[in-house]
Amino acid sequence: MVILAQRQININRLVSIFMAAFLIGCYDFNTVENTDKDLSIVNGLVFYKGKPFTGKLKQEILPMNEIHISEYKDGAEDGEYTAKKKDGSLLERRYFKAGVKEGIHRSWFPNGKDRLYSEFKNGTYINDRWEWHDNGVPALYERYNENGNILVTKKWRRTGQIYMNLSFLENGGSIGLPGSKICEPIKSTIKKGE
Repeated sequence: MVILAQRQININRLVSIFMAAFLIGCYDFNTVENTDKDLSIVNGLVFYKGKPFTGKLKQEILPMNEIHISEYKDGAEDGEYTAKKKDGSLLERRYFKAGVKEGIHRSWFPNGKDRLYSEFKNGTYINDRWEWHDNGVPALYERYNENGNILVTKKWRRTGQIYMNLSFLENGGSIGLPGSKICEPIKSTIKKGE
């Protein structure tokens, strides 16, 4: 009987600890609204009550029905930035370290299709960078080396037709198709014999 009572106490203690952790995890003590009068920007850094801000800055953009949340450390963007529709659908996810772009940056159209993909190291593009048209067709592809030098660039029309394709040389030159006018045939509205 004593063992059962002790097990029940242990289970109750575990439930209490779990609930406390859950509630603390759901409530963010460091989130400040961008309309808070104690926020200020000095030399590009965000201050809260006169001290460099560390925490999350929340901005509601009512006309667009969006919520943007940026993480800050010592006044500079540091961590994750997200933009979401009020229904929770994700529009953007970016990362910063000490105010500089870092890691993978992604964005999506409201319809959920890919909009942008890029990788950064110390604020410089590296590896792959993609942009898409809202119909899902690629719009731009660029490839960078680890130093941020561009190696390849390609561009497509909304129809999927490629109209620029360049490879860049170490000497700064390039080879390939540099681009062409975006021309679509024009249909005549005049009937023969008029």
